Amino acid sequence: MNIIKSVALSSVLSATANNKGAEFTAKSLKTGKDFTFQIARKEFQGKWYTHLYVETEYLQFKHLGTYFNGKVFKKREAIQSPSAVAISWILAKVEEGKSDLVDSQVQITHLGNCLRCGRTLTDAKSIEIGLGPVCRG
Repeated sequence: MNIIKSVALSSVLSATANNKGAEFTAKSLKTGKDFTFQIARKEFQGKWYTHLYVETEYLQFKHLGTYFNGKVFKKREAIQSPSAVAISWILAKVEEGKSDLVDSQVQITHLGNCLRCGRTLTDAKSIEIGLGPVCRG
């Protein structure tokens, strides 16, 4: 796993192409608790939606909900599970430009795939950043 700066997630949240590749683990530096997430960005009727999934078993993910307005919603209800609260806080702070705050409290690692498109990262700079050259451009 490769530790990255949370600012890389802003690229995922602003993606204007369908994306199902963002897969990363967020670990609290205070408690040691971690969650592995997948983020998918999809367009539907002219609007972009950010769908979140959480790992329940090794490489088995379940739909957590849709992220917007700083929260995760499922069937129009805000989800308050520990994983939903954690990812909501991370993504909200990234959107607010407070990546330094996130990085001081959470360690984010990726599994060697681009956070935006999901392709395997092959060069050192891309692995360090978590985004391939096309997606970070």
